[in-house]
Amino acid sequence: MLSSNRIILNPLSEADLNLMILMNGDAETMRFVGGTGTPISKVQTFIQKQKIHFEQHNWGWMVIETRQTEKIGFVFLQPCSRLSEIEIGYRLCRNYWGQGYATESAKLLLSHALTELHLNPIVAAVDPLNTASERVLQKIGMQYWKDIDWETTPSGFARCYKAP
Repeated sequence: MLSSNRIILNPLSEADLNLMILMNGDAETMRFVGGTGTPISKVQTFIQKQKIHFEQHNWGWMVIETRQTEKIGFVFLQPCSRLSEIEIGYRLCRNYWGQGYATESAKLLLSHALTELHLNPIVAAVDPLNTASERVLQKIGMQYWKDIDWETTPSGFARCYKAP
């Protein structure tokens, strides 16, 4: 478990499937990461991969808001074949956007990845139209690295960041 004043990060589990399906079914939440309509089987596969990553590497976390002990999203590390590096990612339920939870959870996981897991570099890819997510990466100290073609994003490319 990782924690800060406002959040706890717990390992992802099958119990998180319904929340993951809900987030993946929300058009606004998924606008920059492949769109809606993710089949349940794909969500289940993602959770299974994250469980394996967690067991092997300590990588997949559910974000829990501490005041109400409500699950509000997830943060994760995963291999990114397009960048040949370990990627950090995050997704929150829309009603928690704009409150600093994405920044707080990503910062907590990035610190853990760099200092405890000794993973370096950590990268992230974001559609440049997703300015909120790009600001999260900047706030946690990641620096612009390069742009790459990424046909599944609305803009057709991704802006890549790397932890220093």
